[in-house]
Amino acid sequence: MTPDTPSSATPARPRRTSRHAARRGLALLVGLALVLPLGATASARPRVPVHLGASVVTVDRMTLSSGADAARTVVHVAATTAAATATVTVDTSRRAQVWRGVGAALTDAAVVQLGGNDAATRLLFDRTRADGARLDWVRLPLSSTDFSTRLWTWGWDGRRVTPPAEARRAVDYLLTRALPLNPDLEVVVAPWSAPASMKDSRSLRGGSLLVGAEASYASMLVAQAAWLRERGVPVSALSIVNEPGHASDYTTMRMSDEQLARVAAAVAPRLRALGVDLWAVDHNWSDRARVDAVLAQAPGAHAAAAFHCYGGTPDQMAGLPVPSILTECTGTTDSRWGTFRWDSAHLVVRSVRAGSGGLMFWNAALSTTPGVGLDAGSQWGCKTCRGVLAVAPDRTVTTGPEHAVLAQLARAARPGAVSVASSTTSWSVWSSAFVRPDGTVGVYGYNDTGQTQLVRVVVGGTTSQTYAVEAGAVFTWEGTVA
Repeated sequence: MTPDTPSSATPARPRRTSRHAARRGLALLVGLALVLPLGATASARPRVPVHLGASVVTVDRMTLSSGADAARTVVHVAATTAAATATVTVDTSRRAQVWRGVGAALTDAAVVQLGGNDAATRLLFDRTRADGARLDWVRLPLSSTDFSTRLWTWGWDGRRVTPPAEARRAVDYLLTRALPLNPDLEVVVAPWSAPASMKDSRSLRGGSLLVGAEASYASMLVAQAAWLRERGVPVSALSIVNEPGHASDYTTMRMSDEQLARVAAAVAPRLRALGVDLWAVDHNWSDRARVDAVLAQAPGAHAAAAFHCYGGTPDQMAGLPVPSILTECTGTTDSRWGTFRWDSAHLVVRSVRAGSGGLMFWNAALSTTPGVGLDAGSQWGCKTCRGVLAVAPDRTVTTGPEHAVLAQLARAARPGAVSVASSTTSWSVWSSAFVRPDGTVGVYGYNDTGQTQLVRVVVGGTTSQTYAVEAGAVFTWEGTVA
C-alpha cells in the first residue's frame, strides 16, 4: 500500500496571510504522522452489517460532490461491478484524536444574509437535509470584524455587560433559527478587540491591549460568556482574542504571549465554572511557537489550541499537549476544483493527521454583491473572501465549494468520532478515516486524478462495494467494521 498523502506537487492556492492579504498556497510534504502501511487482506463481501442493540443495519454507501458541476452537491453514488482502481484501507486499531465537528462564523454580514432566509439556514444547520452542511459549530464574534458595517464592542461598566444591537441580532438568529434545527449545536466565541478604552490606540482599529486593562478585560470576557449562556446560547469555548499577532485598519487587537497567558490564568477557572473551555491563541499554523509559549506560561488553563490557515503548514499543529482545532479559513476567488483540492489536502487530510479535531470556515454566508456587509472604512479588510453560502439580492441561495467540503466531512466524521489511520493504493486518492460513536466508519476522500477512479474501502478485512468517483470530486464513504 502507498500512503494517501497529498503530493508535494499540489499547487498553491490564493489565501489571506492575515486579515488583508491574499491567502498563499502552502507546499505539501510527504510522510505525515499516522500515514501507515496497512496489511489488511480484502475478502469479498458486498455489504457489512452494523450491530446496534438488537437490530442489524446494513451500511455501505457513498456520497459525492462534483469538482466540475456545482449542482451535484452531496449526491448518492450507485455501486458498480467494475474492478476497483483504488483501494482505501482503514486500520481502526490505530486511533488518534476525537473529532469535534464542522462549523462557520456568524459574522454581522452573515447574520444579515441568513436572517429570515429559511432556505439558507436549512442548508447550514438542518441535520435531516440531504444536501445540507449539517454544521456542529458556530463561531460567534464578540465585536465587529472586517465584515461589519459599524464598529462595535459590548458595553462594560466593570460589573455588567451590555450587548449592542448586532450581538443581539446574532443571538436571536441562533436561538430562533439555528438551534431549533440542531439542538446539539455548539458555539465558540472570540472578540476581535477589547473596547477602545482598554487599548493603546484608543480605537477599535488596530492597537494593543493595555497591560493595565488586562484584569478588566478578563472579567468582561467571563461576563460575556455568562450572559450568553444564561440566555440559552450554547457557548462551549472562548478564545481571548482573534489573531493576537495581527493589527490592521479594521477591528483588530494585538496581545503579547505574556498578556495572553496572564488573561488565560485569570479567566480559565471562572470559565470552567460556567462549563466553557478556553482555546489558546487562535492564529495561524505558523504561530505554533506562540501556542507553545502560552500553554507553558498558563499551565492547565487551556482545553485546546485554535489555528487559522493563512500562514505556515498543517504539520505545525502536531504534538501539542492539548487538542487542536481549525477555527478559521476562507475561500477566495479560486475555482471549485481548486478549492476541493486545496481544502482536502490542507484542511482535512494533513490537518487531521496533525491532530486537528475540527474545521470551521469564515463567513457562513455573504452577499453576491461585492462590498455588501464590509467595513467601508477599512482598506485592508478582505475584499475577496467567499462565504460558505452566497445570497443574491432576491434572497436566492447558492452553495459554495466550502459548503460541499463541510457537508462531506460532516457525513464522514460526526462529533465524538475518533480519527483512525488510512492508506490507499493510489498516491492521487487522498483520505481521512474516522470511527463514529455508533461504531460505523466514515471516510472522507478526494480524487486528485484527471479521470474517474473506481474506489473501494477495506475495513477489518472486509471489502466494500466499488464506486465510481469522478475526477476532482470529494467523496464520503460510510460503512462499518465486520
